[in-house]
Amino acid sequence: MRSIYVILIVLLSSNANAQMREAQLKTLLSICETAQSNNDLGTVKNIANQIKDEPLHSDQVLASKMKNCLSAAFGVKAVKVDSEGLVKSIAEKMSAIKSDCKLLLENAPNIALDNKICRRIFLTDN
Repeated sequence: MRSIYVILIVLLSSNANAQMREAQLKTLLSICETAQSNNDLGTVKNIANQIKDEPLHSDQVLASKMKNCLSAAFGVKAVKVDSEGLVKSIAEKMSAIKSDCKLLLENAPNIALDNKICRRIFLTDN
């Protein structure tokens, strides 16, 4: 009989803990937001260490707040940029813009000359 009470207490307390986790998470995230606004990096890192192993919450607002707190504490991972790809993309877009400006100049010269981008292209492409 005594073991049944122990089992019920354990089951009920784990259910209460699950509900308590969300309330605790909300409280921790609120503290983290306040610490961020006060530039209190020590508190931000403390809170982030407490929530870093928690799975992202299914609630989008809480998940976003978790990400903000973690990135404020530990920084955002740098994303590698393909420099060569960007240069190629810029060159292709610039070529298209030049072509469009020339077409605009042929069809509506006043508009082409009033456009800041086209005017720069016309002045530098001599």
